[in-house]
Amino acid sequence: MELDPATLDEACIYNFMMSTILPRPIAWVSTVDALGRSNLAPYAYFMGVCCVPMTVLFCPVVPPQPRRKKDTLLNIEAVPEFVVNVASTSCIDAVNLSAAPLPPGESEFDLTGMTPVPSSRVRPPRVREASVAFECEVRDIIEISAAPGGGWVVLGTVLAAHVDDALLDPVTCHVDLHALSPVGRLGAGSFVNAATDTFTLTRYKTLADLASRK
Repeated sequence: MELDPATLDEACIYNFMMSTILPRPIAWVSTVDALGRSNLAPYAYFMGVCCVPMTVLFCPVVPPQPRRKKDTLLNIEAVPEFVVNVASTSCIDAVNLSAAPLPPGESEFDLTGMTPVPSSRVRPPRVREASVAFECEVRDIIEISAAPGGGWVVLGTVLAAHVDDALLDPVTCHVDLHALSPVGRLGAGSFVNAATDTFTLTRYKTLADLASRK
């Protein structure tokens, strides 16, 4: 069947997208407001953009009424910096708990018991328990729609990256997938351990490579 988004309500579109665009990596984003109070929240609209300059994006959506913007977005508008902490199985309970709707100004670090560590290049702290973290400066904020069901694209230039020494191959800069054990978001309340069910395929980078498969 063919679905016409213009004829579907927000809940139906959301359920369809969340159960087909998957698995989605989770950006565990830490920010601070103008008073320096920290916030920590997970976002499953998250992706790397490019390498030069090293750039990532995540997308906060419009929160339930009467609020118009999430604390993360308000903080970034006031202090245009953020840290993306990679969500892994070792801290997934805290990641999930940090999605709770705390009042503005109350810290999810306190709620989850996670440890804020000063960043080296930006004002928001990173999560000590996260094995990988990207310190970012806001490059752009693109508003798609501020109506219910809408959201924003936040682009960040990575100024510094942190990684557990035990995870990184210093020659190739590959991170050990199984040791990192990243978590992805599926539909509804389901998650997936991205390290437990993997397979490898040959990447055909040239015409000669492609010809060799015959």
